[in-house]
Amino acid sequence: MTKVKLPLAIFVSFVLSVLFFCPPATAQEKKNIRIVFVSLSWNNQLPIHVAIAKGFFKDQGLTLEPIFVRGGPIAITALISGNVDFASVGGAQAPIRSNARGLDLHIIASLSNYTNYTLLGSKDAKNIEDLRGKTIGVTGAGAFSDFAIRIYLKRNNLDPDKDATLRAIGPTALRAIALEKGLIAAAPFSAEDTIRLLDKGFPMIVNLNEALRIPQSVFVTRGEMLQKYPETTKRFLKAVILGMQFAKHNKQEAIKTGYASGLKGEPDVVNRAYDLFSPGYATDYE
Repeated sequence: MTKVKLPLAIFVSFVLSVLFFCPPATAQEKKNIRIVFVSLSWNNQLPIHVAIAKGFFKDQGLTLEPIFVRGGPIAITALISGNVDFASVGGAQAPIRSNARGLDLHIIASLSNYTNYTLLGSKDAKNIEDLRGKTIGVTGAGAFSDFAIRIYLKRNNLDPDKDATLRAIGPTALRAIALEKGLIAAAPFSAEDTIRLLDKGFPMIVNLNEALRIPQSVFVTRGEMLQKYPETTKRFLKAVILGMQFAKHNKQEAIKTGYASGLKGEPDVVNRAYDLFSPGYATDYE
């Protein structure tokens, strides 16, 4: 990877865009496409690596070049500039904010119908009620982790503005340190980080991959891409769906394929993390 019935989470914007922007059938489609990612986690990368390794993109007449950058704003900038054709970002906030500034971006799909986090507590916070009156660490104000935890608290009868304090801590490593030092009572983590912290004795309050139905790891493209290359977009999505389906239902072969295609991680951590994140993958593949 260079550094720099469709599932329920295929959004209406894509369908409407194809209906209204579909050019003549003779329009030339793209064969070489680029996608930018903001996460190298197994949850985010496994379906794509499987789809490439198993030839799902090739079967659709596509060659995919994945690119990694740090942060949603950089990914959105690369997409807007036309340097990439698609972007995979953590949540819907970045494309929605971009559209509010007059840009033409469309969310076309999501890897998951659920939030790709667990909520881990301190050794004294083992359930949601234990968080009443406590501080919960999130990435930052307005970040997807902040949004997801607020929704989860509300759905469990805790007012995030009155019954708990959400504090901006920063990325995963800082949230883990804050939890270990007792500076916060809980924080959201990816599946792989969850396994490492569980092994240190921190309890899992909830696996949001099963409990919070909010699509995450969304795929975004430009309106121009949908208008000029609708068939390319459809073929891209079909390959992604096949990769997601294979990853969800073939654990050991999917993990083996992930390693063979360059994903890294301790085998025990990856094996257990898979059981946390795979339930969130979309299942309605008609």
